[in-house]
Amino acid sequence: MIIIKLMKYGLVLILAYFILCNIVIYIFAQQKPLKNADTLVVLGSQVIGKPAVAPPTLANRLTVAANYLHDNPRTKVVVCGGQGDDETASEASVMAGYLIKKGINPSRIYLEDKSRRTAQQFVYANKVLPLGKTVVVSSDFHLLRSVMLAKRSGITNISILPAPLCFKNFDKYIALIREPLAIINSWLFDHPLSYVDTNQDK
Repeated sequence: MIIIKLMKYGLVLILAYFILCNIVIYIFAQQKPLKNADTLVVLGSQVIGKPAVAPPTLANRLTVAANYLHDNPRTKVVVCGGQGDDETASEASVMAGYLIKKGINPSRIYLEDKSRRTAQQFVYANKVLPLGKTVVVSSDFHLLRSVMLAKRSGITNISILPAPLCFKNFDKYIALIREPLAIINSWLFDHPLSYVDTNQDK
């Protein structure tokens, strides 16, 4: 009986964590970005197809980024993401092409195409272009963890620009479960400066 009670309490605590964490994630994503940032950093996600294209979740991030860049013409942008084993092009190259089609001048776009996970993107992006006053663009559910990792990467002058997902997008439902777990994992184990070679390619 004691074991059963403990299991029930454990399940209640786990459920409470997921609910509370998703509430905090939602509230955090309501922030407004700084205007006239030095750099916009757009975090990548998997690209699909051959030739590779941005799926809806990534396309949503890029559309939000393009709107900001049109409104803030002095801001440069770093698009982030390497090429995974199941991708036919780097995420950064696909993202750059998308922004160019949205009317962004290629001279404003910088590619960070080495990273394979979020925890690497800020360190590598800061090597491509000193970020300065930074606005991070990602899906709304992803921003709380992203800012934590950005600060661990030494990026302190930072604000966010959320790309909200509607509930018609299945990624939204996956994120409700995945992201609370990812936050714990990143909080415990992701320390970007400890495993990214900041001397690489200097």
